[in-house]
Amino acid sequence: MTLLRPVIAALVLACGLALAPVATYAKPDNTVQATESVHPAIQQADAHREKEARRKRYLLFFPIAVVGVTVALIVITRRK
Repeated sequence: MTLLRPVIAALVLACGLALAPVATYAKPDNTVQATESVHPAIQQADAHREKEARRKRYLLFFPIAVVGVTVALIVITRRK
């Protein structure tokens, strides 16, 4: 049982880090005025950057799921 506590704490920390928003750059205060004066190519690059950040965040879920399944299997097999 003493081994399970750090594993659960690490799993909770990993899930918290995975769900934290990825800050790629600071957004301007006035978004209406900023979007009107920004070049379309820059807007397209910003949209691509946001898509990549979202993709990287979703890729973190795979290792978290592997750790979660491993811990669940360890707990299940030790109780039998």
